[in-house]
Amino acid sequence: MGLLSDPDVGSVKWVRLLKRVHGPVCFLCYVGALVWFALLGHREFNNETYFSENALLPGLVTNEFNAEQTANQYFNELVQELQMNYEDIDDMPVPWLVGKMSQIHLEVYTHNFTLHYPLGQGQVFRGTNVYGILRAPRTSSLEALVVSCPFRTIGSHQKSTAAGIALMLAFAKFARLTQHDQLGMQAWLEAYHGLHNEAEPFHSSLGSFWKPGTPKFNMESFFSNIRLKGRHKKALNPGTLKGRSGSIQAAILLEFNTPKMKYLEVKIEGLNGQLPNLDLVNLVHKLCQKLDINHSFGKSYSWIRGRNSMDEWKNGFLTMFEMVLGQIDGVPDGNHGLFHRFGIEAVTLEGRDVLDPSGKVPRVNSLSSCSFYKLGIALESILRSLNNLLERFHQSYFFYILASTDRFISIGQYMPSLCLLCVAMLIRALSLWVTTLQQDGDYNDKQAKKSNQKSSKHKLEKAKDSDSEEPGEQETEEVAKVKTPEKKKAEINMSVLNIGVNYLLVHLIGYGVMNSPFVFSYYGSLYYTKPPEVSVYFGIISIAIFLTFASPFLPYLLRKGPISYEELSLVNILVLTELSTVCLSVAMHNFSLGFAIAVVYTPLALMTSVYVRGSGKARACLQLLKRLVCLLVHPLVVIVLSMIAYSRHLVPEESWLATLSRGSDAAMQGIMFSVVDSMLYGNWLFNLTTSVILPIWMIFWQILNTKVNARRHQRTPFSIILVYCVNFM
Repeated sequence: MGLLSDPDVGSVKWVRLLKRVHGPVCFLCYVGALVWFALLGHREFNNETYFSENALLPGLVTNEFNAEQTANQYFNELVQELQMNYEDIDDMPVPWLVGKMSQIHLEVYTHNFTLHYPLGQGQVFRGTNVYGILRAPRTSSLEALVVSCPFRTIGSHQKSTAAGIALMLAFAKFARLTQHDQLGMQAWLEAYHGLHNEAEPFHSSLGSFWKPGTPKFNMESFFSNIRLKGRHKKALNPGTLKGRSGSIQAAILLEFNTPKMKYLEVKIEGLNGQLPNLDLVNLVHKLCQKLDINHSFGKSYSWIRGRNSMDEWKNGFLTMFEMVLGQIDGVPDGNHGLFHRFGIEAVTLEGRDVLDPSGKVPRVNSLSSCSFYKLGIALESILRSLNNLLERFHQSYFFYILASTDRFISIGQYMPSLCLLCVAMLIRALSLWVTTLQQDGDYNDKQAKKSNQKSSKHKLEKAKDSDSEEPGEQETEEVAKVKTPEKKKAEINMSVLNIGVNYLLVHLIGYGVMNSPFVFSYYGSLYYTKPPEVSVYFGIISIAIFLTFASPFLPYLLRKGPISYEELSLVNILVLTELSTVCLSVAMHNFSLGFAIAVVYTPLALMTSVYVRGSGKARACLQLLKRLVCLLVHPLVVIVLSMIAYSRHLVPEESWLATLSRGSDAAMQGIMFSVVDSMLYGNWLFNLTTSVILPIWMIFWQILNTKVNARRHQRTPFSIILVYCVNFM
């Protein structure tokens, strides 16, 4: 760091080299990151899965399940019950389930929960879970395993789970049924672990510096019609459980719609990108392979093997890419994802057939069907292996990407791709830093030479007239010369306060946008009778348009003079550092989201530069192009364009007008789901986008839309600030 604070930093060779090559180096880092990630799909760049926990003993379990006939009987009875009594209502057959679970001698309980919908005018929803406990006769019941299945009504847009319920009842182990799918699971888990609705929800505790009722700043006076106090309580009231078992070690969730299916899809993505321990995933795939059950993950299918290395790389890359896309939104792809936040390893087993909504699968017609018998044996084998555990899962990997059902990429292999992107941004920031220091140093050297020449000349002239001068006159003139630069330095308009106030204001605006859905949904339903998703969507669009026009004027609010080149350069350095830090921080928990943010915003970060007046028409046209790119990577624009592209991929035969409409509706639903998920489950995609990514975008937009005068030709306080910061660090 001493080199950066050296006044002669401009003469250092690596600084001059950095000025010349930082652009190509940053470009190579960006391309290298993408190439690195793509190569991870090849066998030479990933690893074969293995067991770190030997206590699982997957190959030594003894299977005793023989209740296929019982499972078929339960399935037929459940389908008949639903068709006769529940075809026209959105309810769960609680009496039938309680009766069947009591017949197999389980401790049966019902669990009621309430949801106060946090948006709109506050609707109330109620649901019921049914769960049973099978006590182990020879142990103290200090530990437990969960087998769960969601209940879906006949009119649900998702596949039925009647076959999964039948198999679970036939298995007659620790069983539980939840209503309202993920909502019921969330309520049961919170009640099981003693969480109540008095605790603060995620959206209000994330960086919240104000709460309702705070003296001298009571926001309820501004929004008297909105119940802000109620908004800062959890919307989901989990209720209480009448019966509990031991500490839950692992959970297996079932999603079977028919008694016979072609293959099993193993789902692992959890909330906010969390993943189960790799040993559990390997256990499921290994036992399916042992029992001759066709299984898959993403685009990787156990019954298909690549004919050459290119086919293997393609399948591996598509599997990786689909897993990354699935983790970006932070939404779990099954109820298992809600267990991870409680430290419980869980996966979902979904049965799929030929005509599955997930899409066409190669060679699926040639596969033999899997019956209740094989599925029951697989479930029994998994639970018996889990029962062998002597302690919680702690070995193997919690951060990984799967390239196939039997190959994975560890965190040490995929993190370099993200690090290269962040290095590109940091190199750009370092280049701006040393460039400004060097230019100030170069000018100061020139000024010093001129001053010395004038001083020598002046001394010669004074020597000739020394007889006529009074003593002390020459010293007075030299002191005056020394004080002159200090006076010029004070006249320069450079204020750290202005920079800090603008930076803080932009992030406060992001915090306000994060909490804006409350206001939009309330007034939209009150005055315009619009559903919450419509009110929130168009409200956020209005905010985005307003901030696009207003954010370039924010730096002028508390400023007397114009913005200087040095101030804007310092802001550029700060935002580059912030963006790279955010990407790395997010990736430590959810690599997919951090990597996606870096891929989208690194080009914008590298091309953003301070625009000087009078730079020429070519530079002006280039600046317009940069502004267009900046608009295209606005968080809202990225979401809408992504949904349009995804809609086009799903329905390519539609007209473009229909695709745009479908994509816009998908973006509206996606934003609404992200808002609700942040309030109910703790998904922080919406919070991160509005409170962090949006302010960063606004600062880039400010830099691109601000014109400054040419750099002043004297040493500025900018250099002094940078040197002071370096020495302080």
